[in-house]
Amino acid sequence: MYDALIVGASFAGLAVANQLRGRRVLLIDSKPPGEDQTSACGTMLATLEYWNLSGAVLQVHDRIVLHTRRGDFSYPSPYPWCTFDYKRLCETLFERSGAEFLQARVLGYENGKVLTTRGELAAKHLVDASGWRAVLASSVQPSFNENRAMNFGIETAVPLTQEAPTEGLHFWYDRRLVGPGVGWVFPRRGEIGVGVASYRGALPLQEPLDRLMEHFRLSPDTIHGTYFPHTLRSPVAGPVFVVGDAAGMCVGLTGEGIRPALFFGEACGQILGKVLHGELSHSEGLERYAAFVESRRRFFDFFSSAQFVLSRLPPVCIDILAAITRREPIRPWIMNRYWSLTNSWNEAPSPLSEEEFATS
Repeated sequence: MYDALIVGASFAGLAVANQLRGRRVLLIDSKPPGEDQTSACGTMLATLEYWNLSGAVLQVHDRIVLHTRRGDFSYPSPYPWCTFDYKRLCETLFERSGAEFLQARVLGYENGKVLTTRGELAAKHLVDASGWRAVLASSVQPSFNENRAMNFGIETAVPLTQEAPTEGLHFWYDRRLVGPGVGWVFPRRGEIGVGVASYRGALPLQEPLDRLMEHFRLSPDTIHGTYFPHTLRSPVAGPVFVVGDAAGMCVGLTGEGIRPALFFGEACGQILGKVLHGELSHSEGLERYAAFVESRRRFFDFFSSAQFVLSRLPPVCIDILAAITRREPIRPWIMNRYWSLTNSWNEAPSPLSEEEFATS
């Protein structure tokens, strides 16, 4: 029997697995780690430095640029941002974890077994990191997916052109261009990711994406997309630990899910390690993990509320707010608040010691 079975082999699932090195851990996903990218692959540089993943960084950015109907607003950031190689990051985390991998689709949970297209599986502990569908949690607790709040986004990656920005992470809040949501352009060393997202579910997004591409005289290539939550959900469902998008751990307004997935995945894995070591019972582990997540709920509620309000304001109000928030001391206060979710990483050692990192 496996010590832990983790459904989902992207950021959250891989973060959990990395805390359980030396244990018998099985990762299950319909695609191998690093395949089937749905992420825009932009996060704070400190996130990847903390995880010793600097080798996956493609480009570092020192500012956020907001484009509205009436102007462009540049926000120099006290925390550098970066864009990265999704495949390399996931494959690196998977190799370090030492976990086993099964390519299969999870069908549900019944009589203590996880049902998959490759048969039934059992484990001492279960983790749902399956993304917004929360396939394991919703099977254990059918009401888990009720009233889920979702955004929806699509993105394409194309070679860099002279018309496109080469530095900074760029966002568009211009309803004439991208509709009731947000558009983005993320330079990635020789290419750019261009995407649009709806704050009101799966609205048609091909036309807004085409308009944003035409703005830079670009032609879309292969398009990927997915739903992503904007409201924190329960981090446990029956006996299951729930992490990442499955638990709604995606920041409202900005749509950032990478940093929360790694952060809470680390915490989930560390608590599971204590359970496997006998320091905590399974129920105590669930309670401790739930308490850890709930202690950050105010952060998620703040940005979820900000999305609700800002997505409904008239365009002129967006311009006024953009101008105000660019000023000192408001801009650094907002940036610091945004970083505050994971500020404990400033004092904590990285998930790999220097010795482990050197030999991984």
